[in-house]
Amino acid sequence: MKPKKSLGQNFLQDQNLLCKEAELARAGGKRVLEIGPGDGRLTKALLDTSPTRICAIEKDERLIEVLQDKFCCCGEKVVIVHGDVLEAELPDFEVVVGNIPYYISSDIIFMLAGHSFERGVLMVQKEFALKMVAKPGDKNYGRLSVTSQIAFNIKLARIVPKHLFKPAPKVDSAIILIEPTGVKLSEFQENIIRYLFQHKNKTVRNALVDSKKFKKEQLEILGKFEKRRARTLSKEECLEIAKILQSL
Repeated sequence: MKPKKSLGQNFLQDQNLLCKEAELARAGGKRVLEIGPGDGRLTKALLDTSPTRICAIEKDERLIEVLQDKFCCCGEKVVIVHGDVLEAELPDFEVVVGNIPYYISSDIIFMLAGHSFERGVLMVQKEFALKMVAKPGDKNYGRLSVTSQIAFNIKLARIVPKHLFKPAPKVDSAIILIEPTGVKLSEFQENIIRYLFQHKNKTVRNALVDSKKFKKEQLEILGKFEKRRARTLSKEECLEIAKILQSL
């Protein structure tokens, strides 16, 4: 079956890495959500760790019958759902696992930030993973870094070379581990972080003025933050700035 480029399908060929992902998930006795199971190779590795249940959501209708045939003997332990994980009504889950399509990685991360679970193991593009774990002042530090680190404790588990996939993508991948912090951003906080990092090389004052939402004279209230470069702000400082501005 030819992988669909439109769905970002690149299947991991290395069995040892599939088993490593399943091991990192620590899914024994847990309810698992698998995003994009493909032909079920990671599903099988997860099943070997004895989860309570796996709900596997697959968008490609061609693969649904493949998955149903492969796991028909598992009864309700493996539930195959045809749908888009970004639109589906998700069941309760404790662990989320997936080799997720690169083109919707941000959407999936921010969707997961709205759910309660214990642990996630996700394969994403290497560049995306490095942005998620970047620190203030790093070249690739930005809005994704701040919002991700507020919502999750994140660990870069390992880099995965592109030649281990079929078809091989143009870039390397990475396995990340995420654990929700329980912190949920308000719409106001999300907007402030977006305004700051749309112009991250500017001062906080100028970045906020450029958003057209604030005037220079209003921003004197920021004190020590006014002349800081947005790219140097920690996630805690971004939240502090949002708190100050909310009083205006």
